[in-house]
Amino acid sequence: MSSRSSRPPLRVLLLALALALTLGGVLTARSAPSTFVTANNIVLQQGQTLPVFQLIAPSVNVGSTADLAQRFSDIFAGQQVASESYLGNLRFTVPNTDTTSLLTRYRASGGFYAFNVNELGREESRGAIDRGQAERLACLFLVLNDFMDRQGNLLTGPQNPQGVSTPNPQGCDFNPNPQNPLYETSLIRSVTLPAGTPNAPGTEQTVGVVVRVPMTLNPFRDRQNGPALPLGGAGGHLSLLFTTTAQGTAPSLDSSVPGLAAVAMPFFSRQPGSSREVPIADPNVLRAQVQQRVAASYPGATNINVPQPELYYNVLDAAVEQRIMEPVLAFEGIEVTVGGETIVLRDIVVPLAQSGPGGFGPLVNITAPASGTRFTPGAAVTFRGTISAGTAPYSYQWFTGEGESLSAPNALSAAGTVELTTSNLPVLSKVGTPDPVSVVLRVTDNEGVIREAQVSLTPSVAPSLYIPLLAASRGATPVAAPGDGQPAGEGAASAAAILAQTGYSFGVEANWDYPPFGPGGSDLPGVIPDATGFRSGMLGYGYSQRFYWTNGSAWERDWRDCGLSGSDCSYGVDRADFVYYAGHGGPAGISMASNKDSTWFTGSNARYQTMRWAGFASCQTLRVQGYSPGSEPIRKWFGAFQGAHMLLGFNSNMADVAFGGRLVDNMRMPSFFGIDFPWAQQTIAQAWVKTAFDMNAGKPAYIYARSATVNPLNNKLPKPGQPMPPRPLPVSSYHWVWWDF
Repeated sequence: MSSRSSRPPLRVLLLALALALTLGGVLTARSAPSTFVTANNIVLQQGQTLPVFQLIAPSVNVGSTADLAQRFSDIFAGQQVASESYLGNLRFTVPNTDTTSLLTRYRASGGFYAFNVNELGREESRGAIDRGQAERLACLFLVLNDFMDRQGNLLTGPQNPQGVSTPNPQGCDFNPNPQNPLYETSLIRSVTLPAGTPNAPGTEQTVGVVVRVPMTLNPFRDRQNGPALPLGGAGGHLSLLFTTTAQGTAPSLDSSVPGLAAVAMPFFSRQPGSSREVPIADPNVLRAQVQQRVAASYPGATNINVPQPELYYNVLDAAVEQRIMEPVLAFEGIEVTVGGETIVLRDIVVPLAQSGPGGFGPLVNITAPASGTRFTPGAAVTFRGTISAGTAPYSYQWFTGEGESLSAPNALSAAGTVELTTSNLPVLSKVGTPDPVSVVLRVTDNEGVIREAQVSLTPSVAPSLYIPLLAASRGATPVAAPGDGQPAGEGAASAAAILAQTGYSFGVEANWDYPPFGPGGSDLPGVIPDATGFRSGMLGYGYSQRFYWTNGSAWERDWRDCGLSGSDCSYGVDRADFVYYAGHGGPAGISMASNKDSTWFTGSNARYQTMRWAGFASCQTLRVQGYSPGSEPIRKWFGAFQGAHMLLGFNSNMADVAFGGRLVDNMRMPSFFGIDFPWAQQTIAQAWVKTAFDMNAGKPAYIYARSATVNPLNNKLPKPGQPMPPRPLPVSSYHWVWWDF
């Protein structure tokens, strides 16, 4: 899109020419700003403007949720609507026991998700699957149920436009073009392989197809060639999952189409409100800054590939309130080659709107202390920051890098300075090695724009004890054990007693602050709520924390088998029932922020006997696609199954979203009307793929081992008091499922 301008009057040009000649100079034309073409073909120029939008959520209650459920013939049949609090807001669920289907809608946004528990996550074919037919079926479902009109405009109700467009489906009477599809489609595939032939191709089936309908805003209808502006992010998508495209071979959420197993419409009924135009930053400069950040994290890289970013308007998950919608550049699929291994970075997303005077959003800085400053654990440290620009008044709060509050929310009526003095910096030490401590100043201006600054400090001495100083704010006491930085003694004994009493444990390793610690590396702000959301969800479900290692304390050897000079069985990951990793990854491996031993862990070195399930919220850690049968990277994990049940991850790149909390929410036993609904509890595999589907997080994958009598595909996360499922030993076959990208 070209920037708006007006033609200068002729007399102005003549005066400029006369002045140049009078001064004896030469009149030279200033070159036009350089253009930048995004990966989704939007042309940008330095100095141009783009709109930002208010985002208006509808009123959501029991009645409006019941009305919505009536659009799904397989869900609403006079069912009651249950309500509960989630993330500080109400959500409403319509469960249908007869059809094993549910619809959940969130008051924070009006968005909803619907699915059939028995059909989601199937690994056997329900019938023929055709990509083109799936596009048509998606269109028909949306049009026949008043979610979209025949021209592709999304609706909140019959003849009530939402202000969002999709590609014109011509009333769904279109001929799908495989070379230029109307909607994006992704096939779901599964493989079965006998354990005795680990290098054989395996038996493959196509078991489903996902359809993603693009959504755009077009505020430039009055301008020639104004671009449509796409929506994106965890809440900016419209997705449908089919187990078949053939009539009469499978249940469906709605009788208007066959095989519909799940629908995600987190943007449903949100209205883009009034907008104003703001200047954008130079996209060439933003791309160069991302390149520099990645290079700083991987100084020994032999190759760094930063692809052109996509432009979209970032929409948060349906469970989260959002007041403003702004354009961002999303750098997806950044690849780094280190030591012959290819690391793929979780998406790096940067605001495109220019901050500062005359721009959009506040400028936030931490002026003291400087990054790298040493501090004494337990001593008071004073932080100073500045807030300016944006729209006053501001609200602000100080946090640790783990997302724990260091202060109450505060207000600042005008641009100025803020200060925090605290002796409550959490100090983590692992075998005598202290972890850098990050502190974040997060600011929200009066328009709802959020910006933050970060500083990283280093403990002056390694503490002799693991000191979770903020345990009280976490709602539970973290459990440590010998090797977790806590010496043997009373604390270790109490930890062992808790674990023995519950029998259920989890562990987390997360990397969001890649070196250089503090600002400047290929950092991942989404990993903080990702990892802490998983932790708080598991603690709330009654599981005990076995370990929580982040950044400099998350080591490659934690994942490596003790028999291969690793430490997985001593203070590593093979000591918890469910282990969760969040950070960068790559085909068959994960990338650590710490350079202890190695920054890369390969699945070939995994041998897990105590761990039952592991989730990898990282790019391509379970990569299948793009390799000849028998050589897929996911096979490098075969050795991990020495009692382990299932590994979960992504075949594709992964968005930097808060995945972990939603995963636990999907795995838990649901309770409606004050009673448990066992039929509505998803298997662990279903919960993983549904979280990826709901949050537009990427193309998921999982792999598991079966024995002659045990099939972990049926595993559900046990509630405390329920028995753990038996282990699949000896392994008789391997199975994996992935979604194409």
